[in-house]
Amino acid sequence: MVTTLGRKMAAEWGGGAGYSGSGPGRSRWRWSGSLWVRSVFLLLGGLRASATSTPVSLGSSPPCRHHVPSDTEVINKVHLKANHVVKRDVDEHLRIKTVYDKSVEELLPEKKNLVKNKLFPQAISYLEKTFQVRRPAGTILLSRQCATNQYLRKENDPHRYCTGECAVHTKCGPVIVPEEHLQQCRVYRGGKWPHGAAGAPDQEGIPDADFVLYVGALATERCSRENIISYAAYCQQEANMDRPIAGYANLCPNMISTQPQEFIGMLSTVKHEIIHALGFSAGLFAFYHDKDGNPLTSRFADGLPPFNYSLGLYQWSDKVVRKVERLWDVRDNKVVPHTVYLLVTPRVVEEARKHFNCPVLEGMELENQGGMGTELNHWEKRLLEWYKANYSMAEKLDWGRGMGCDFVRKSCKFWIDQQRH
Repeated sequence: MVTTLGRKMAAEWGGGAGYSGSGPGRSRWRWSGSLWVRSVFLLLGGLRASATSTPVSLGSSPPCRHHVPSDTEVINKVHLKANHVVKRDVDEHLRIKTVYDKSVEELLPEKKNLVKNKLFPQAISYLEKTFQVRRPAGTILLSRQCATNQYLRKENDPHRYCTGECAVHTKCGPVIVPEEHLQQCRVYRGGKWPHGAAGAPDQEGIPDADFVLYVGALATERCSRENIISYAAYCQQEANMDRPIAGYANLCPNMISTQPQEFIGMLSTVKHEIIHALGFSAGLFAFYHDKDGNPLTSRFADGLPPFNYSLGLYQWSDKVVRKVERLWDVRDNKVVPHTVYLLVTPRVVEEARKHFNCPVLEGMELENQGGMGTELNHWEKRLLEWYKANYSMAEKLDWGRGMGCDFVRKSCKFWIDQQRH
């Protein structure tokens, strides 16, 4: 599984505020598609077997190539419309509103039927039962993009004001967001405040949803150059907890197969990609919160973390990701330094120690596949404080369970040699 971090690949790797260092090398652990969805539960507080759960397997499906969206593709601090009803209980299931782009409607009838009546309904149903929202949301009404990507905010005003004009269309990834899902265009054209709104007033938005997923079937440039079935990401985050509230999933139309034997692999891929859209992405490390709702990475006056221009994403603190040096047994009886990057949020540390039976484990190692910067999005045991998990949907993950510190902290060669003695 290969990912790309933002617009630029860095010569150095960010590992916390003020930190730079060489990127991680290859890991001994490579994770299959079936482990990816299942082992999310380890982060979310443990695993248990389910008699009704179905293995998730990508089979021979093309690999995921998740790209962290660039800062110009994501709108932060989106103000939600207040609900005029009693807030939902935090333990209720995640509610995903699926909106199909016209490109899906234009597919051949058998492909359209597959996408709208089988593939996405089954994937969404699974994920809604799997995740619960930590904080209830108001009605989702998305911000408009700016024509020049330049905007201003003013104190005590939840909205952002485009300098000049709003974009003609607001997009979530490659998909155009319907007008009825958008806030009114607000602009600043110089001079003193106040500045006003332009165009149609605020629309009704998306009620009774925690997340809106825009589904497209566009033959994009990525589809033409990469061997992928689909790709997905988030595009807007709410202001209170930084949780993604909108994202997209684009299916490459030529890769959609209506063959029955291909369905399970496609379903697994779609689940995997929607999880990226829900926020399981390196671009959101800096937005993680603790159990009390406090940001784990310090914020500037504008409420955002520092931005790392070389990586093209917001820079997390060492309360989230930390660099650790290990001694690595390799061939010819040599021991070499080995750098790993660990997710170290408190709950991850607690669950990782419990799972591996290693009381001194510092955190959970990020996957090191694909070279510098590419592995962060596919560490398969990531915790976001925005969600809780429904553990009855989880399968038992036996890999590494109770194997101790040498298994999880030493090289594969060291472990194998120890078993021979």
